Amino acid sequence: MRPEVRPITCRSALNRVRGMPFQWTLNPYRGCSHACWYCYARQTHTYFDLNGGRDFERIVFAKVNVAERLRAQIQSPRWKRASVVIGAATDPYQPAEGRLRLTQACLREFLAARSPASLITKSTLLRRDSGLLQDTARAAGLSVTVSIPIADAHLSRRIEPGTPPPDERFRLVAELSRLGLDVGVNMAPVLPGLTDTNAAIEDVMRRARDHGARRVGAMLLHLDEAPKRWFMHNLRRYFPHLEPLYADLYAGDRRYLDREEADDLSARAQVLWDAVGAARGLPPPLAPPPPPEQLPMALS
Repeated sequence: MRPEVRPITCRSALNRVRGMPFQWTLNPYRGCSHACWYCYARQTHTYFDLNGGRDFERIVFAKVNVAERLRAQIQSPRWKRASVVIGAATDPYQPAEGRLRLTQACLREFLAARSPASLITKSTLLRRDSGLLQDTARAAGLSVTVSIPIADAHLSRRIEPGTPPPDERFRLVAELSRLGLDVGVNMAPVLPGLTDTNAAIEDVMRRARDHGARRVGAMLLHLDEAPKRWFMHNLRRYFPHLEPLYADLYAGDRRYLDREEADDLSARAQVLWDAVGAARGLPPPLAPPPPPEQLPMALS
């Protein structure tokens, strides 16, 4: 079903975040027709008196003035050209972007201001802007992360029903790598009982490497209240044997697994990545030229 796209305006394009490895995010859209069961951004639809289940997938809010507000912020003398993550919540290249081009307009602003950015997406629509991505990488610095949490096509189709198949996303990684872009793969979230085996993680990592990814990340599932209700609803329908496992792991108001489980995943992922080995023979990615070296003043 094609989503209803509702235009809204925003006062600020950039969001300050804490507790993450980056400080700023930009999300041109709220809601996402990719319909991934696990999406933590489902929680944000409850702020609009909508539910985080079907409403999140069928009602997409488009911030129609986002590029204008971004221009005002990143061309301000106070802006320190910190890197901004585009799409940390909802996919900036979901189907609505094909018509509205809000993400494309924002990339043009980063290029004009020579301010660095990074992108996270599951969408092959990103190909449309490949030349713009290259120009931004050369002028300001830009990296791309393609989200591929599930390598198995049948499982992906069930859990991420609105996304391109994993094979298509791996091909996108290869194309971006050939264009000289700094591209990686993110296996997030890792789903207990479904994609958390060493074999499943290694499969994503090996295919990512073979397609030219420079890095691979992995992160365990976390479930806020609204995403948990939708995830458990689907789990009962399609994987009922796993309901007791998730009911125990995410009991009560628990959103994250214990630090021990997260540390175990990080350690296993690092061991597997070391065993798979990074892609060889990749040239340095496109990047801005280094600043001119300032010569010391001659002594008088």
